[in-house]
Amino acid sequence: MTSTPHDHPHSPQLNIDLDEIVSAIVIELARVQVCPQCHDSVPGLADGLAHLATEIIRLHSALIEERLISANLRAAIRAALGAQHDGEPDPLAYLRDELPGDADPRSEWGWS
Repeated sequence: MTSTPHDHPHSPQLNIDLDEIVSAIVIELARVQVCPQCHDSVPGLADGLAHLATEIIRLHSALIEERLISANLRAAIRAALGAQHDGEPDPLAYLRDELPGDADPRSEWGWS
């Protein structure tokens, strides 16, 4: 199933078309007449812009992933509080289910 912005209305959207922007810059740089002194810096500029576009995409993906983790943890906290209020025997189970792996969470934070 393809994920679309409609499926995730609260996810931050990347409101720019990086491919279009990079293509436009490359096309414009190719048309520019540069002096011999600048001739060596133009390819470096194009490479830098490509790296910048890649980093923007990486950071946007990381933001979406971290927002999902945060939302799941918030839901687990609410479930644990509700379970405690209802007198369930192990309300923290909701939180343990959201922690990564089988590791003891105390070791992650240096507790013994």
